[in-house]
Amino acid sequence: MHKRKLLVSLRALYSTIKCRTFSLRSYTTASPKIAKEYNGSKMLAWQIHSYGGLEELQLSETARIPHIKGPSDVLIKVSASSVNPIDLAVMGGYGSVLLNKVRQIESCSFSETLEFPLVLGRDFAGRVVAKGHEVGHNMNVGDEVWGALPPHQQGCHAQYVIVNKSLVHKKPCNLSMVEAGSIPYATVTAWSVLKITGDLYWTSSKGKRVLILGGSGGVGTAAIQLLKAWGAQVIATCRGDAVPFLESFGTDSIIDYTQPDAEKQIRECGKYDIILDAAGLGADVGPNYADCLKDWNLSKFITLRSPMLRNVDEYGLIMGMMKNSVDLFTTNVKTGVTSKSSTLRWGFFLPLSEAIKEITSLVEEGKICPTVEKVFPFSELPKSYERMKAGHLRGKIVINIDEE
Repeated sequence: MHKRKLLVSLRALYSTIKCRTFSLRSYTTASPKIAKEYNGSKMLAWQIHSYGGLEELQLSETARIPHIKGPSDVLIKVSASSVNPIDLAVMGGYGSVLLNKVRQIESCSFSETLEFPLVLGRDFAGRVVAKGHEVGHNMNVGDEVWGALPPHQQGCHAQYVIVNKSLVHKKPCNLSMVEAGSIPYATVTAWSVLKITGDLYWTSSKGKRVLILGGSGGVGTAAIQLLKAWGAQVIATCRGDAVPFLESFGTDSIIDYTQPDAEKQIRECGKYDIILDAAGLGADVGPNYADCLKDWNLSKFITLRSPMLRNVDEYGLIMGMMKNSVDLFTTNVKTGVTSKSSTLRWGFFLPLSEAIKEITSLVEEGKICPTVEKVFPFSELPKSYERMKAGHLRGKIVINIDEE
């Protein structure tokens, strides 16, 4: 059953990158008034026109509202979004080679695509204003929805965004737009890393022991809540001032990593089925925790900071992917992690519809709660990026676009 559901999700993912050459007139489900209002009209959007720092962010008042190109597209008026570390990374050009190649495949073009002007922002909450005819009756114009976008697509730090139906779901009724805008991307990332990379999709999570390095960040808090909902035992590290924050999620044990004996405490808590590096320490620190993984139990160390995109940026697509394979293999062999059936793995966001569906259910059941540190109006979006760049967040930074 699980494998069948995953196959359906992967097929939906494929539909987001296949060629789309459909006209708005033929495939849009909307009233004539709505179609006239949004087709070719202007919107506010924060854009970058070249890679660099925060100074590249520019507010455009003449950006065109995106139009529906395929029968599975949904046009959403964005009410709230959040800022994620990936936004800062992409702004600086990180992963541009691979992301542009994906854009090229999606557009069915043999020539290089021009990504600029580029809108950042990965998660959204808003309302449906138009949809392709294959979207179905379970999602209608006017519905409040939420979801997350893969990094290669135009983002949601704008008043409108186009999203494939597989990545959109009706918003949980117990959340406000601002609360909903804080959750999707980080939580889908945590779901992907734990379920797919961590093999919890095929094995029971109940009773598993998981160590989260960097538990107070967006992915860290999402991972803790998911694991507790699935019946796992969770140990997490954070700074001392974030301990009460993690206690509120029912974390079984919390270790202040600034304490001199933090490493000793991690080992005294026992061995782990999974160690998730949500702090972005990188694959290089994996060997330091090899002795903390359970022996002969298919345990794994998973990092969110892999060299995959960096290698492709530096060496090109083919040579970069070859280097990725070599790096992952040699890291496992040289550190001896594989000698006791443990592995070191790289984790990523995967835009799977099954993830957003399960997350929606868990939020409605009260098992996942929004954690919002601060809300910025849309006009002050650069300040939200500055706060993200400063680090040590205690919740998500949300952009309230409805204020404009």
